[in-house]
Amino acid sequence: MTYVIGLDHGNGWVKIRTATNEIVLPSFVARKEEIGDSVIGRSLDVKQYEIPNVKGSTFVWGEDVTKIKDVLSTYGGQNRYNNDVYQALSKFALAEALPDGDVFDDVLVVTGVPSVEVGTDKERQLREVFEGAHIVRVNGHDKIIRVGRVVVISQPLGVVLSRYLDDDGYVADDKYEEYSVAVIDIGTGTTDLDHVKALRRINADCHSIPVGMFDVYKRIAAWVNRQNPSANATPQEVERQFETNSYEVSKRVRYDIEEIKEVAIEEVAAEITTAIFQRWKNFDSFDEILITGGGASVLGKKIEKIIPGAVIVDNPQTANAEGFFKYGQFLKEE
Repeated sequence: MTYVIGLDHGNGWVKIRTATNEIVLPSFVARKEEIGDSVIGRSLDVKQYEIPNVKGSTFVWGEDVTKIKDVLSTYGGQNRYNNDVYQALSKFALAEALPDGDVFDDVLVVTGVPSVEVGTDKERQLREVFEGAHIVRVNGHDKIIRVGRVVVISQPLGVVLSRYLDDDGYVADDKYEEYSVAVIDIGTGTTDLDHVKALRRINADCHSIPVGMFDVYKRIAAWVNRQNPSANATPQEVERQFETNSYEVSKRVRYDIEEIKEVAIEEVAAEITTAIFQRWKNFDSFDEILITGGGASVLGKKIEKIIPGAVIVDNPQTANAEGFFKYGQFLKEE
C-alpha cells in the first residue's frame, strides 16, 4: 500500500493532507525540558517527538505549542532546509500524517518550494529532508517510515492542482488544461506569484516577494513595544493573539491593537500590491486570478479589491497541501 502525503511546511504553519487526515499545526517546536513531563498531553495539547539516537532531538509539538514561552521556529532563512529544527519538524510531520502503526514501507511525499527556489539547489536540499528511511518516536512509540519517492513542485502550483484533480487523482475540471492562471500565494514569510498556463509553470512570469503576514505581526509587535518596552512583544505572540483586538502582556496589562492592526494590514498589502503590479502589468490575459495561502483571509481581502477579477479560493491555508496530495494520488496511479 502506498501512503500519499501532501505536506506544506510553511513559515507559520505545517499543513498536511492525506487520504484520511487534514492537519494544520504551528511551525514551532519546544524542547521537552521547557515544559516538563507533568504537562505533556494534559494541560497543553502537545505530543512528545524525538528521533532516536540523535542527541538533543526530543521536542514537543502540537496545537498548543505556541503557549510555551520559549519555542523554536522554522522560519525561513538562507539555510532553512539544512536547519536541524526544520528537518526534525518535517519528520515529525510525516509521523503525524501517518495512521497508527509501526512500519510504513511505501510513502510518497509531495511538497513545495517558493517560486524562486524551483530548479535550484534549495529544491534538492528539501528533497533530501524527506528521502529515505526515518525513525520517529511519538509519545514513546516508534514509527519506521520509508519514503520511496519525494516530488517537489512550486508551492502555488498546488492550488491549481487542487482544482484540476479530485481526491483520487483523476481529472475533476479539465479547463485547467487550457487555462492561463495567475496565483498569488500569500504566506507568513513570502508572497509567491506564479503563472500557470495549461498546467505548465511559466518561469519568466513567476516571482517571490519577501513580504507576508509575519511583516504584519512585526509592525504590531513594534507598536506594542513602543507603548511599553517591558512588554517584550514578539511577532509570534502577536500571531497567537491576532484574532482578538487586544494584545495581552499579562492579565493586568493589555493594549488595544485594533487600529494598529488595520494600519499594518494596509501597509503590508500595499507593499505586496505594488510588487504584483511591477511583475504583472496586464491582468487581462489571465483566465483566472487566484489568491491563496495562510495570509489570504487577511491580506488577500485588500488585494482582491484592487485587482479586477481576483478571487480568494476556498480553504486558502490548506489549498496547496490539498493540491500536493491530489497530485500524489495521480502519480501513484502512473
